[in-house]
Amino acid sequence: MNLIVIRNTEAPSNVNFVVGGRSDESLTKKGIFQANELRKKLEKMNYDIIITSPVNRAVETANIVNYKKIPLIKDERIIERDPGNLLLKDRNLVNKTEWNSMEKLRTVDAAETLLALINRTNNFIEEIRKKYENKTVLIVTHNSICRALWMIKNGKGKNKEEINMYYHNSENIIIYNNY
Repeated sequence: MNLIVIRNTEAPSNVNFVVGGRSDESLTKKGIFQANELRKKLEKMNYDIIITSPVNRAVETANIVNYKKIPLIKDERIIERDPGNLLLKDRNLVNKTEWNSMEKLRTVDAAETLLALINRTNNFIEEIRKKYENKTVLIVTHNSICRALWMIKNGKGKNKEEINMYYHNSENIIIYNNY
């Protein structure tokens, strides 16, 4: 299976530097522009299936980039990280040590940890790997899921430096051959 992975484009939480999490916000004007630019890049690529997070900003991005106009498959497992009590709060309030925990599933703020996120993402990948073995799958998701996909594919996350080294920009397309 080959994966083409994009992150939802800009939403108000990105501009306001708050934890967007699972908030159902729409794209900004810049986000719509970014999605149209991604579409131009994707038109040079081929995909068989498109799977998106059900969060509005991801669905909007998916609808714009979906030049083939094939039906979207929404999957809860690639929804953004559950931020618990930190939803729409200043990102500086996030305790990165707890947030990136590989030992427990929830933080004291009831946020989903990196371990829980990787487990959820791995479950998703194992299923679609079997289901779409010889296909190219376009995934429209969020930065945390993009990070988890990268960590799973590359065996990363053994130390704190590896955990924080990946960031998926809204304007990039990541391609994984033979995921």
